[in-house]
Amino acid sequence: MRWLTEALGALEAQGQLRTPTVLGEPQGPKATIRGKSCVVFCSNDYLGLKDHPTLLQAASEALRHGVGSGASRLISGNLSLHERAEQSLASLVGLPAALLGSSGYAMNVGALACLLGPEDVVYSDQLNHASLIDGLRLSRARVRVFPHGDTDALRQLVSRENPCRRRWVVTESLFSMDGDLCPIEELQQLSLHHDLLLYTDEAHAIGVLGPRGQGLCRARNIVPAVLLGTLGKALGGSGAFLAGSPELRAWLWNRCRSTVFSTAVTPSAAAVALAAATLAPTLDTLRARLSRHRRRLGDALKRLGIPSGGDPETPIVPIPLKDERATLTASQRLLERGLFLQAIRPPTVPRGGSRLRLTLSAAHTDEDIDALLHHLPACLP
Repeated sequence: MRWLTEALGALEAQGQLRTPTVLGEPQGPKATIRGKSCVVFCSNDYLGLKDHPTLLQAASEALRHGVGSGASRLISGNLSLHERAEQSLASLVGLPAALLGSSGYAMNVGALACLLGPEDVVYSDQLNHASLIDGLRLSRARVRVFPHGDTDALRQLVSRENPCRRRWVVTESLFSMDGDLCPIEELQQLSLHHDLLLYTDEAHAIGVLGPRGQGLCRARNIVPAVLLGTLGKALGGSGAFLAGSPELRAWLWNRCRSTVFSTAVTPSAAAVALAAATLAPTLDTLRARLSRHRRRLGDALKRLGIPSGGDPETPIVPIPLKDERATLTASQRLLERGLFLQAIRPPTVPRGGSRLRLTLSAAHTDEDIDALLHHLPACLP
């Protein structure tokens, strides 16, 4: 198909062509890439749990249930492991009920498409994740995008809106590309005052934020109508969950197409979810180590005069380079020196927003960060 060849060529000319990097023999935050040992600084494994013995044991023991679930959960794929994992995940985020699914993307798309409709208005943060954007498109709700984190602009939108069936605010709590936090308390106040429903994506916050890793909402005593959490980031496994009221869970069972029509997550994934949800609240030592890494990196970047973003509470540190090719070049230079930082380019970020998205893990050593700080200045444009 010639048109695909031409389209791919256009992407390459713009510095936006994507090809996956193959990682061999991953061990903690290190991996082999093109035959060279590298330190990975772009993983979402914020606590280093993907290799944790408790999770590995849980996955191994679950194999007695088989390697697959065999059917969707509403047919014959619903295992006691799924139910127990959901109870533990709901407890982790302090909500009454949860529903486990295959990925954060699938759960966001499915939930928004079945909870909202053309009669509803939704206020969506400008930098929301693609899964939230796509879910809102499928819902056919009337979407009002407000500038990132701007509650004054949101308040103005809310104040002049025409009557509708229901109104929602949809936001990430910890934004995955910018590493900053939403103004969750102000959003909660607006929601209470104007009778809005709050949908909060906590994918990057669960396990990291709050004294027990319960996420930003729990840390700030916020109770959203819907909370999305994932297992594939700080909790070290795979899959995702939606949490809220028992009635929400019952509705999702009946109308969330990405759950109803998908094979249930594997027994091993469910067992890991259960183990991770139980383990995460006990890991304040790892969270403290992650915070120390973040403070050290932030202070060093300032001394080096390297612009960076992200909230100091979070392990996500974007280094803005703006130009796609400059970002690719910087990433390649770092890889040559044994440091893997993926180049983030449009459409993942807005045009002119290309960056290195540097992420820290509690599994990184002080020596890993020494190497990063030593090589980073020479690799940037």
